[in-house]
Amino acid sequence: MFSAGLLLSAGTTVVIAVTDKVLEETGIHWLGTILKIAIPLTAMALGVYFLETNALLRWLR
Repeated sequence: MFSAGLLLSAGTTVVIAVTDKVLEETGIHWLGTILKIAIPLTAMALGVYFLETNALLRWLR
């Protein structure tokens, strides 16, 4: 249930949320805004990359 990938992604999510909160409290709003835009775009690009390069999914087509 608690694989390495799940723990890594959960830990990353917590670190990003805490970083965003600290940046907003210290007055650096622009960096928090960049994080809120860049992280979902990066995740979407990595998801597309995974779907295009996964051998198992290619075999299922």
